[in-house]
Amino acid sequence: MRKLTNSEFKSVFGKVPRVTINLVVKDRRGVLLIKRSLKPDMGRWHLPGGTLYYKERIRHAVHRKAKEETGLKIKVKRFLGIYEIMGRMKEPGYAHCVDLAFLCIPVSGKLKGDRRYGGDELHFFKKLPANVPPEHRDIVKGRFMLQ
Repeated sequence: MRKLTNSEFKSVFGKVPRVTINLVVKDRRGVLLIKRSLKPDMGRWHLPGGTLYYKERIRHAVHRKAKEETGLKIKVKRFLGIYEIMGRMKEPGYAHCVDLAFLCIPVSGKLKGDRRYGGDELHFFKKLPANVPPEHRDIVKGRFMLQ
């Protein structure tokens, strides 16, 4: 499956909502966050996740993003809810996101980030750091638009 070029991405997602997934990967160490090395929110701690591709099943996207961004194989425990992100960011592709959030546990693999997919600094937190985007803080705390 071919990814959109930057120009195609801006053209499409400047006109329609973008469907994304976010993973709350949690175990005894806390919640796994990635320090963003890409825009938007560069330098902030984020949940692993990203865009659902055209004709990609949600289940596949959840496992793909876990592997790409964390190096882990995960087990989905449950669907947490839907969060709509609108207005905080003005960039095409980020101005309106419909976010599907899933609670996951790590089952195997070696924890390893990747700058191409968001960041190479990963850490489990028992208490969320101050520089977590408000939407991700709401997701971890269970405050959703729709459940």
